[in-house]
Amino acid sequence: MVITRKRRDSNNTFFCTFVFFCQCLIILYLYKHLKNNAPLDLENVELKKMRLEAFKESEKIRKEILELSKQNETTQFYNSIKFEAFCPKKVRIGGDGDSGKVSCDPQKAKMDCTMLSLGLNDQIQFDEEIQKITDNRCKIVGADMAEQNQTTKEKYEKMRGQLFVGNIPDTLKMYRLMIDSESRDVEILKIDIESSEHEALEPFLKDYFVCQILIEIHGHPEKQLEMLRKLSRLGFRLFNLEPNPTCPICCEYSFINEMCMYRYQVTPLAILIP
Repeated sequence: MVITRKRRDSNNTFFCTFVFFCQCLIILYLYKHLKNNAPLDLENVELKKMRLEAFKESEKIRKEILELSKQNETTQFYNSIKFEAFCPKKVRIGGDGDSGKVSCDPQKAKMDCTMLSLGLNDQIQFDEEIQKITDNRCKIVGADMAEQNQTTKEKYEKMRGQLFVGNIPDTLKMYRLMIDSESRDVEILKIDIESSEHEALEPFLKDYFVCQILIEIHGHPEKQLEMLRKLSRLGFRLFNLEPNPTCPICCEYSFINEMCMYRYQVTPLAILIP
């Protein structure tokens, strides 16, 4: 009987220790989760000031963008465009070259999401990095007008990826990518399809929900403004811009959907696209 009581005490001690250990793990997880998803500080003085300045200058900025879009001087046009949203944690993905894009805190991507990468040319550094940053918790769907080499295919298979071949939007429709990959919406859309964005993107965005768009827009200022207006009407706000140094009529833009701003801790400023 004494032996039985000792065993019972030993079991109770082990059980209490185990419960305590589990509680510590839960507390640690919640701390990290809440820390990474802390509510946006709407009382931040600097953010308030930034937003107020954007509103004050908005009419002037819109007029300047409109005037410069009628000219062929791309540098002045790019300089006239200001950010419509403030992202506190911008992350460059895919290196400093033409394949690199700027995303807003991609670690906040939701579980089991879909990343869409259009325009590969066997350069998938962005795709590999975005999967690494998000711990491979999302599938990635890639497409290019040409079939990718065997190395790219193998890398894509290892990172929860699916590859499609076709010329968007002529022989490959963006909605087919969603249907064939069994996807419902897109967390981050990376798109560089050599001017085809002007025809393919707007119809897609009217049918599918996208949180972030990282896009290279091609064309002279007037043509680029046309695309910026389409995105603005669909509720996307600019948070980063980088002209392409090797292509004067190409510019990298990063947008976030107004409905995703809270999750990504983004502060809306003013709508500046005329």
